[in-house]
Amino acid sequence: MRRVSRFALLLACLGLALSNTAYAQGRTGLRIGAGADISGGVAFGGQIDYTLPRGSNSFELGLAGFGGKFEEDLSSGIHNYHEETEILVVAAIANYLFRHDLEGGGPYFVAGIGVGGFSVSWREESPTDPSLGSPFGGGSFQEEDGTAAGMILNFGIGHRFNEQFDLRLQAPTFFISGGEERSDQVIPTFTVTLGIGF
Repeated sequence: MRRVSRFALLLACLGLALSNTAYAQGRTGLRIGAGADISGGVAFGGQIDYTLPRGSNSFELGLAGFGGKFEEDLSSGIHNYHEETEILVVAAIANYLFRHDLEGGGPYFVAGIGVGGFSVSWREESPTDPSLGSPFGGGSFQEEDGTAAGMILNFGIGHRFNEQFDLRLQAPTFFISGGEERSDQVIPTFTVTLGIGF
């Protein structure tokens, strides 16, 4: 939790620094997209952002929303487990855009970090392990619903078609702090997003 607080402080300081140096060349934008995690679960997202040029690069601050349903099959000894996680995320995210020009086109690269609140619905079940909780199909299951703090690491590549439109392939990875019944979770995702600048 202390690590998440440090990242939140870092994002706040970056936002304050940029607000003091913002000028007319900055641009407001909107992103929408969809994708999947490594197991094929569905992911979707959207973002409202403000982008500032920094020489031949740009800096993007945004308020992002993500959602998805992710599944994973695990084995431990003689037991098999199936986990399902549904998440809804609201996060502040900062992306540094390398070789990104607000006035022109071409490819660019993305590296970013964010912090946010996660609404999480989690379920684990096993046909062979009766120790998890309530009886279920000859085995057992456990589940948990609640909220948690988390962090996002974001990497990607994009292409600007003109001053208004760009397409971006991103790999946001969610780091969710665990609750009482589960350990911390790491969920890598892959999304394609369309950006519109105003």
